Amino acid sequence: MTGFESFFNSAGPYLWVLTILLVAGLGYMLWRVNNHANQMYRLLDNFVRDTRGGENGLEELINRLKRIERDASMLDVIQTAMRELELRQNRSYQSVGLVRFNPFTDMGGDQSFALAIIDSFGNGFVMSSLHGRTATRIYAKTVKRGQASGTISTEEQAAIDQAMRNQQLAPDFPSTSKAMLSAPEDN
Repeated sequence: MTGFESFFNSAGPYLWVLTILLVAGLGYMLWRVNNHANQMYRLLDNFVRDTRGGENGLEELINRLKRIERDASMLDVIQTAMRELELRQNRSYQSVGLVRFNPFTDMGGDQSFALAIIDSFGNGFVMSSLHGRTATRIYAKTVKRGQASGTISTEEQAAIDQAMRNQQLAPDFPSTSKAMLSAPEDN
């Protein structure tokens, strides 16, 4: 008898038990995979056929996808309109600075004023009214990026500074280019 035959004679019953356990384990694994596949098939079948007696599940999925697509396109339109409104809002006058003062020593009361009105980019105008005994004079100067054109009085500068402190800065939108948000050259 060879070594191979003697090994099988002495370990044969153990090998048979091991082989039977291995086949049983593989059978169990196959049964679990089959159960899982059947379960998935039933779920898919229920979804497509909709066994609850309602609308076809596939048609319902297609309708939901169409609604999502419609909502996404409406969202794009709304976002575009919102950006346009934000740009318009940034270019509208929104900050005011008012300084009242008395330019003449021989008159009482602060009846003269400097009024600065600017947008979120610091563009706008400053208007001054000088009230005297015989006349009231009104002057206006343009303001670009917080700086007045020409020479201005300390009261006018104070009104511009006050308006600049009160201004709402233009937001920086990642989806909006800097060129669109840049301040317009002409007011």
